[in-house]
Amino acid sequence: MGVPKFTFQPMSGAQIDSIAAALVRSYQPVVLAGGKAFDIHRFVDTKLEDMTGVTPIYSADLPSEIYGLTDSAENQVVIQEELANDILSEKFFRSTLAHETGHCFIHVPQLQKINRTQVFRQAKDDGIQLYRKGDIPLFCNPEWQAWRFAGALLMPEAPLRLMLNDGAELPEIAKALEVNIAFLKTRLKALKIQK
Repeated sequence: MGVPKFTFQPMSGAQIDSIAAALVRSYQPVVLAGGKAFDIHRFVDTKLEDMTGVTPIYSADLPSEIYGLTDSAENQVVIQEELANDILSEKFFRSTLAHETGHCFIHVPQLQKINRTQVFRQAKDDGIQLYRKGDIPLFCNPEWQAWRFAGALLMPEAPLRLMLNDGAELPEIAKALEVNIAFLKTRLKALKIQK
């Protein structure tokens, strides 16, 4: 008999949104009033380790095209230093930080609970594990879950709906929340909000 394949806990978008909303409410509740961006930089640099036990590290040693990874074996989030220093990629940097924060809150505890040293990494050919969409159902896919968390953290549903109801256009909302318009559109689609 083979070793049972580990799968992550199935989670709905609503469950993930709830985890992210609780974090926003506890760390920066003013975001829920609308029109203010979640300070993901400060959160990662000052609170992530206290809340999750995962240490943020900025490194120039990540493989090319790898912007961030969460290593549950070492309890580290490694972020590409070049991305962190590129002012032109600020919005992408914010989404990367939020995505890795999702892994820290959702997946690292699951792995620690079963004492498993799984490493979350995305890469091409350097022996780093890559989760592919086709490998597991979407609701169990850690990458989908982490991106859903990132969207909910940077674009909570209540203030997003408030801004839309107040007549804000997508470029205005994206600027206020400091996200790319493509990421905003993905979030609206996930929430089944037409714009």
